[in-house]
Amino acid sequence: MRIVAVTDPDTALAFRLCGFETFSVGQADPAPILKDVANRKDIGLVLVTERIAKKAGETFEELLSEKTIPLFVEIPDTKGPLEKRKSVAEKMAAIIRR
Repeated sequence: MRIVAVTDPDTALAFRLCGFETFSVGQADPAPILKDVANRKDIGLVLVTERIAKKAGETFEELLSEKTIPLFVEIPDTKGPLEKRKSVAEKMAAIIRR
């Protein structure tokens, strides 16, 4: 199983330099890309920048809570973490409560 990153163009460059397959999202809606990645059998982990996840909205939240493989994980981008962002522990607690 592979690890891929769905990011903005600047962050994608950093991941490509590390050898990761990346899906760069500019101004386009990231939801179709995330859905496509979610259905690929060769991917085990999808790193998604916080801003891309926020832009995808409900689509990302659905994938995060419903999919076990691949696992979707939010990461900061090259601009740093978003303010007032829930911690990983808070998100996991919310998923467990469902």
